[in-house]
Amino acid sequence: MSVNVKTFSVALLKMTAEEGESCREKISKIILTLGRQHPEIIITSCHDYLCHRTMQTAPHSVVILESMVMIIKDNLDQLSHALAQKVIALAEIWMTMSAGAQAESQEAASNLLVTMSFRFRKEVVELMKKSLKQGILPHVYVVKTFTKLAVENVHGMVPLLKSILGTMIPVFVGVDQAELKSAFVSAVGSFAKSILIYLGNVEEAAEFNMTKDSFSSVFHSVYSLVLKVWLEKEASALTIPIVEALGYIIALLPKDTLEEELPRLFRSILSLYKKHPGHCSITECLCRVLEVAMEIKMKGLKAQVDNLLQSLHQQMCVLAGYDDHFAEKKILSCFEVLAPAYGDSIQKLILSQLKKTEQNTRVATLNVLKQLVISVSPQSERKAQVVAALKPLLQNKSSNLEKKLVAKVICVMAQQGYLEPEGGKAMVEFLIQECAAPIDSRTSVPSNNRPDQVTDEEVVTVCETVMYVITTAVKMEDILWPFLLQFVTTPQYTTASTTIYNCAAYLGKKKLQVGSERYFLTSSEDVNLPRAQALLTRLLVVSSCPYQGGGRGAAALRLMRVLSVNIHPATARGWEEELPSLVEELLTNSKESLVQREWEDKLLLVLSTSLNAIDDEEWTCQLANQIHSEIGIGNLSPQEKGFLYKSLGTVLRHTHAKQIKGQLSKMLVSVQHSESAEREGAALAIGFCAMTHFVETLSSLKEFAKSNHLKAKGSLNILGAKPDGNLAKSTLVLSYGNMAFYAPVELVLSTVETHILPAVFNLYTTTGQEKKSESGDATLKLSLIKAITQIASSLHANRQSVPLNLIRNKKLLTFMLDVIKAEPPELLQSPVRQLAMDACIQLIKLNIRTTRADTCQLIQACLTSTFSVLPPQLDNAKDMNGDTKVVATLYTQTMSSLEELLKQLLLQDLTPEGLQVILNQVEVWIISGEAHERESAMNMNLQLLTFYRQQLNVHHVAPANNLGTLIGRLMPRCADPSLPIRWMALDTLYTILAIQISYEGTDRDQQKEQLEILKAVREQLVNHDASVLFQTCYQIAEVTAKCLPHDQLTNLLFMSFKELSDQHLSCSSAAAALVKAIIERCGSELQDRVAEIIHMLRAQLESVAHQEVKRLVLRSIAILSSHNSSTVVSCLLTYPVPLDKYVSAMWQALAENTDCVMSTMGELLDILNNQLPFPVGRTDPGQTTKHWSQESLAAICGLQAMINEPESATAVTLLFPQIFSALLIYLNACTDVCLVSGLVPDDHFQQSEISSEPLTLESSDLCVNCAQTLKDLLERTKNQAVLNNMEQSGGWDQMMDLRTSHKGVVLLARAMGRFAGPCLTGIVTLLAAQILTLQDCRAVTVACFFSELLKSPLASQQQLTGILASRLRSCLLCGSPVIQLVCVRGLYNVRVHHDTKSLSESMIHTMITVLGIQENQAEVILFEVLSCLSKHLILSGASIIQPFLGKILATIQPLFEAESDKVRAEAFSVLGILAKCGIGGSKSSFCRQAHSNLVRLLLHLDGGSEEVTRACCSTLRLLLPLLGSVEASSMINDYEDAPTRNYVGFLTSISHQLAKDLPKQMTSYAQDCQSFFQGPQEQLRASANYLAFLLHQQSERVRLARKVSWWHRTCYRSPSSSQVVPPPVPTPLLSPELTPVLGPDHIALQSLTAPSPWPRCSCCTCPRSNQ
Repeated sequence: MSVNVKTFSVALLKMTAEEGESCREKISKIILTLGRQHPEIIITSCHDYLCHRTMQTAPHSVVILESMVMIIKDNLDQLSHALAQKVIALAEIWMTMSAGAQAESQEAASNLLVTMSFRFRKEVVELMKKSLKQGILPHVYVVKTFTKLAVENVHGMVPLLKSILGTMIPVFVGVDQAELKSAFVSAVGSFAKSILIYLGNVEEAAEFNMTKDSFSSVFHSVYSLVLKVWLEKEASALTIPIVEALGYIIALLPKDTLEEELPRLFRSILSLYKKHPGHCSITECLCRVLEVAMEIKMKGLKAQVDNLLQSLHQQMCVLAGYDDHFAEKKILSCFEVLAPAYGDSIQKLILSQLKKTEQNTRVATLNVLKQLVISVSPQSERKAQVVAALKPLLQNKSSNLEKKLVAKVICVMAQQGYLEPEGGKAMVEFLIQECAAPIDSRTSVPSNNRPDQVTDEEVVTVCETVMYVITTAVKMEDILWPFLLQFVTTPQYTTASTTIYNCAAYLGKKKLQVGSERYFLTSSEDVNLPRAQALLTRLLVVSSCPYQGGGRGAAALRLMRVLSVNIHPATARGWEEELPSLVEELLTNSKESLVQREWEDKLLLVLSTSLNAIDDEEWTCQLANQIHSEIGIGNLSPQEKGFLYKSLGTVLRHTHAKQIKGQLSKMLVSVQHSESAEREGAALAIGFCAMTHFVETLSSLKEFAKSNHLKAKGSLNILGAKPDGNLAKSTLVLSYGNMAFYAPVELVLSTVETHILPAVFNLYTTTGQEKKSESGDATLKLSLIKAITQIASSLHANRQSVPLNLIRNKKLLTFMLDVIKAEPPELLQSPVRQLAMDACIQLIKLNIRTTRADTCQLIQACLTSTFSVLPPQLDNAKDMNGDTKVVATLYTQTMSSLEELLKQLLLQDLTPEGLQVILNQVEVWIISGEAHERESAMNMNLQLLTFYRQQLNVHHVAPANNLGTLIGRLMPRCADPSLPIRWMALDTLYTILAIQISYEGTDRDQQKEQLEILKAVREQLVNHDASVLFQTCYQIAEVTAKCLPHDQLTNLLFMSFKELSDQHLSCSSAAAALVKAIIERCGSELQDRVAEIIHMLRAQLESVAHQEVKRLVLRSIAILSSHNSSTVVSCLLTYPVPLDKYVSAMWQALAENTDCVMSTMGELLDILNNQLPFPVGRTDPGQTTKHWSQESLAAICGLQAMINEPESATAVTLLFPQIFSALLIYLNACTDVCLVSGLVPDDHFQQSEISSEPLTLESSDLCVNCAQTLKDLLERTKNQAVLNNMEQSGGWDQMMDLRTSHKGVVLLARAMGRFAGPCLTGIVTLLAAQILTLQDCRAVTVACFFSELLKSPLASQQQLTGILASRLRSCLLCGSPVIQLVCVRGLYNVRVHHDTKSLSESMIHTMITVLGIQENQAEVILFEVLSCLSKHLILSGASIIQPFLGKILATIQPLFEAESDKVRAEAFSVLGILAKCGIGGSKSSFCRQAHSNLVRLLLHLDGGSEEVTRACCSTLRLLLPLLGSVEASSMINDYEDAPTRNYVGFLTSISHQLAKDLPKQMTSYAQDCQSFFQGPQEQLRASANYLAFLLHQQSERVRLARKVSWWHRTCYRSPSSSQVVPPPVPTPLLSPELTPVLGPDHIALQSLTAPSPWPRCSCCTCPRSNQ
């Protein structure tokens, strides 16, 4: 194992020199991993590798050395001493080598030594000390390593440092190299620092008796021999390192040396500031030197102090313009070191420097002053001097940086008791002024990072913080209380009110808790203190806008609570109970969430209850006057002034009537009518006042209306603004409304028609001579709406006393409707529509009589005016500006008003019909394309239905019958893209179903369980995943279908159809889910509506944009089909062909449904199987066929669509035989098939004798569709070999052509027979059962298929030959000619084996039977039957044929003289085949038949047809040997093979041979020739004559003479003489020169002496002799 690790590690180490940096990093990680497990092996490998490669350069060696460091750190304790020695030696070599060395590898070797020192310290130090020899310069990394050792291993190295230094000093005394000097300086500084750390933690030290004196001598040598010399002579590059080292070394020098050297050292250090101003290292060294000087109480330090302080202050001034806090901190540390002994000197310096005007000087001085105040205990004289010196800086001329520092100095001074004298109030006032100072936006963000750039906001923040800090200082309480109260009512300090109020409240609360007499305020003692009414007014008006100024409202209320006794003792108890809750409300809310109107009402309630508790007329009047005075202050906002008006109305309500009119007139004149807050505040004040002074208030309004203040040319108001007449009218209109609202009802009822309403409408309708403004008109309209609302609201409290004229008059309601319509529908710029709807609510509550049309018009106008408005983005409220937030609030209020209006309208007719009227108007917006419109409408639906449910009393209301339609519109929104809409739609659905359950009153428990499911799925709607959302909607749909009555499900279903085309995929999917759920639950009950449903869904599919929804709709159709299969199929078959893509999709959907695919396909197959071409009872065959073909074509197209659906594969496989059979039967179902006349040449033999003519225009379509469906069927059932074969042979193209479709069927059967064996049995069985009942056009196709199948070996293998042959035989016997033709050709293909005797017998018998029926038999059929008979006779044995021999001979005998050469030839071939029966017992009978036909055969050798000739030759070759003439058979072969045939010579030769072989038959043969003498064929007659002549010539002489004499007498007697003429030589097959010319009665004979190719015999009478 170790060997493998070592080998692997060596390989890795070699790779470090070959790979790139990224690879080396990976190698390093691998080495570290191995090193943790095998440290010794890896360290040894690294050691050995580096020992042999000392010239290796970085970074390769660095990787190895660093890896060694990491491994040794983790496994230092496990390292053996021997290996450690090797590693230390190796590291020393690599660290100190010079040739080719690089800093990275030397640094890594140094780190390795440092790591080893933690366990092998002495070994490392001893090895390195060997390099320190006097006269020999050490390597720089030896010195650096000593430095690292001292820093990283303090407690281990300090005891050795004295000896190390002792060795190093002699070496470095005369060193000139800068790098060595720098290393030595850094080393001795680090040594000194480590020693000080060591001595500072003596408890952890190894040697407790070690002190500074232990090192003083050696460091004295370092200082005197080295550092002092270098500091005085060396360049500036070494100055700073020496100074840094001196900072630590100085503490270790002997005391006498310090006394001597410190003055010189101070001068040297301070002189360095000239070259290095503000350098931190110099200051840090100076600080340490000062600490040592203070520690030894240096005698000459006092003489150096002034110079030191000046230099330090100067350095502070230098740093004032830089952001160097560390350097400043070090300089201040120097001041802090000197402050305890030389505080007066520092203060003197500070006071002198504060008088200067330069910013840097002041900034530096203030920092020093702050440090001085902190460091030195205060004295009375010193306090006064400091405060006096600081006052000039409190002027506003100071910069922000100075103000910030002054505030910090004040904070420190307050904590140290510097502000107790009178001057402290000036400091406090400075802070408050700065807190209230305006913030310049240009300085809010500093232009750069310069420290002297302080923004106004920073100054304010610092001053506020300082105020809070000094408030909590015990020494400041008497200064700040009650001094801070002077700033409460001063307008210029409003911005700082939060700070002032909080500080004052804290102090007052503390005084009150301790029972201090100073808590109670006495204005006589301090005339600057504000009065109680002024405090109350100011605190209330500040509290009205509580979140301004950093939340000053809560601070004001806290101060009110603290000052309650001082404001009025009667308020203490009430405020103690009321104000804390108000403060808590402010803390728990924000400016956005706090409702301003409600907040002000609470403050006014506090004021009202306080006035009730005070119950002092004089005090109350003084408060009213104070409020008037406060209103006159110019820096109040309109909101604050409006609150003051309300407060004034509250106060006037508690005063006597004699002062009312004057106060109201003064108030109305002071109102800035262009400000809505002031208008409404004044109007509310009027209303408050009318509560107790109705008559005086009404009189004041009338007087003000008659004054010139309503005219634009009127006098100026108290603020100098010229009022708009309409705006002033608006204030008056609002005042009338508030007066009617707040005044006692009985007083309002008595004046509403006589004074209030006339005055309001008069102000609105009359126009003076003043110039009107658009804003004034809008404001006046708003005011009128508000006034009407308030008047109606007031009257509603006592509806029974409302005047009838007001109820009957629709003028007010119509006015509001016109106002709403006039608003822009998409913009919400004012609260007009909201207030108008509020007014409508109040008017409707008065039961103003309206019609339903008026109600619908009002609802439509309100919905259009609100739903079209785009809502603000409330979710981004933090980013909104003020205007946007106002619009957001206005939008919310407008929607709330609309909701209340619709609820109020619903209350007027709380019935299902009344609910439907409102929902019909809202429903239009639910399907809007805009999300905000849908959301608004859905929310409104939910609120209305919830309200209806709450108000519903099922015992008094008839059940609703329109809930299904409503649900159909709402339910798809459960999948709306907007989550809020989804939630609201679900809640709405829940509410509707709950209402339905309330109506039913039965089975509530079960239906409530379903409702609980709706609650459970609510959280699932959060998931935006389409599949999850759909499943959720499907659950909802199932619940809906279960809860809704069956009589409403149809309405729900048809409404859901309309939602399928929703623009949103999720919603249309939800509608599809609802359709699916309803059909699944109630599919069987929808049988009467199936056609309507199918047609509607077909129409919807065109408008559905999303494929997913289309699939769901089609799935629903499939489910419907599973309940009503036949009805759905019948409906789908009504669609025209070719089917469009939607109907095809429906068929495919039926195929997807495994529950109905089998039944649907079965329905289609039944339809196809039961169709008849000409049904009984039809009078128009053409029309009947057209109807039948269209329906069949539709069924086939539907079947094709289903086959093409992948999901139907299983069903298609199971029904493959049935489908294949039906399609094959229908391939030519609409054609008229017949035979063509005559036979055709051999090269066009196959099926060309059959012609097909279409019966209808759809015939071709039917053929093409059947063929294409067959193709798809084979593809779906994976019969790819069949498809490929058909493609290669062109079979599909032939099948799709009516003229060649039968050929295509043959090719299909051939391919099926080769590649689709397993399917054949089922197909053949089905077709065999139908073929006998099919019409010719169908039966022909099946017969062609059967015929070709008989060729296939699979037919016999699967034992199909019998059934195929049986059906073809049956059709052959009873079918039409065209069927007979196809069948006989098919039977020709029957494969007969030796063990199929019955099949052979039946085939022979069938052929004999057909041949026996020769009447009107087509020649082509006769030929095919003979061919088939020939084949089977050849394949059958003699034993099989012998029973049929006689019938065969008798049957074929007439065909020997058939007109068709093919038939004659085939008949002769049959005769020849029968030769095999010429054996055994049947030989004699067959030979007789052979002898009887021998002449016929010889004669037909020259019949003019090559086919007949060859057939006869073949037959003769078979018969002659059987008859006993073998030689004659050879002659037949010679004749057939001869290039030029000599028929005459052949007859001569053959007759001679026959006479020789068969002498007894000559006579019989000659007699057989006589039967041809009268034949129709002239050539045959001539040949018969000549053959007869030859036969007689070869007979016995006597008989021959007699026969010849008879023959001459009978046939060839010359008309001119009795001389016998030789018989003519028949030459039809001879050469042209031998051809005779025959007349009608005579024959011209060619000379018999012509040479003959045949051999001659020696007989004198034989033509062979030629003698």
